[in-house]
Amino acid sequence: MDELIYGRGGLDEAMQFPGVSNSWTMPIKARVDMLSTGIRTPIGIKIMGADLQKVQELGEHIEMVLKEVPGSKSVFAERTAGGYFIDFTLKRSELARYGLTVDQVNNVVMSAIGGENVTTTIEGRERYPVNVRYFRDFRDDVEKLKRVLVSVPTGGGLPAGGMSGMSGAARQGGASAMQIPLGQLADISLVSGPAMIRDENGRLSGYVFVDLDTSKRDIGSYVADAKR
Repeated sequence: MDELIYGRGGLDEAMQFPGVSNSWTMPIKARVDMLSTGIRTPIGIKIMGADLQKVQELGEHIEMVLKEVPGSKSVFAERTAGGYFIDFTLKRSELARYGLTVDQVNNVVMSAIGGENVTTTIEGRERYPVNVRYFRDFRDDVEKLKRVLVSVPTGGGLPAGGMSGMSGAARQGGASAMQIPLGQLADISLVSGPAMIRDENGRLSGYVFVDLDTSKRDIGSYVADAKR
């Protein structure tokens, strides 16, 4: 038993990541707890409401309070509204000027920025997808994303003023091979929002995960203290 505790402690020290709390338990027990309650730790708190931001605020408050309860090993509240995203808001009037559809521009965003699997290599029993996208230096900030080029189909319309109404990048290759910078076709911005939306009984929810030191106290007395 001493060797088990020592090994777990050593692993806990080695597996420390910013913003992540460890919870060590037996695999079968963890699976049973998860299936029966949805919580992966011995103790958990579910916060449910109509506003994800408020759910997160309450979770963070409970996290701070429970850290002071004797026996708390780690307490972590889900950051329900802490995700960051890049929004591409397409300018439909600009798409119409160049004869483009929403799907055509979305396909460029998906393949050039997000990446697209083009084939699979076969090495014996192993399979590896081959993904193609822009090199990181061309997509690591918003200004560079604005310079991603969108090809206009052959026969696509020209803007008012003909070729003189386009940027230098758009004029490359002539009218038959026109390429338009994405910044002309969409507003690109960084926004925050929910990383994952969890709901239960028709209400938005967030979980607080609590791992306690069972060698020092039992779950029942800990819950009683936490309620107070």
